[in-house]
Amino acid sequence: MQLWKMPAEGGRAVQVTKKGGDVAFESPDGKTLSYVKGPDAPSFWKVPVGGGEETPVFEHLPAGLSWINWGLTAEGIYFYNDVTKAIEFISFATHKVTQIAKPEKPPHGVYGSFAVSPDARSILFAQVDQETSHIMLVENFRW
Repeated sequence: MQLWKMPAEGGRAVQVTKKGGDVAFESPDGKTLSYVKGPDAPSFWKVPVGGGEETPVFEHLPAGLSWINWGLTAEGIYFYNDVTKAIEFISFATHKVTQIAKPEKPPHGVYGSFAVSPDARSILFAQVDQETSHIMLVENFRW
């Protein structure tokens, strides 16, 4: 998996990462793209938005960091921890992890279901309150 960018108004897509990349956010200053490499590569990276050298920010992510449910600020990363069942923050400056909140239910495990406001005062996430399924029998089915 790689990360690509293209103009919002359309146009040619340009590959940004060469060594793998998955869930990503542009930095608040618009200069870098921060990303994880996916569930099998628990590390956090950054690359200039125009492409270039990919550098590790955190070689090893905190145990339980959800590689899907995280958000970027200028000071660090807010994320849902699958082990502690809490929203936590890891500082770029100190690498210290701080628990922020413990929601009653976890965020939904899909891309785009977790976000942090630019001023880091609000966290938005989607959660599943109820999930159901139905088994149906179709008799005399013919193709």
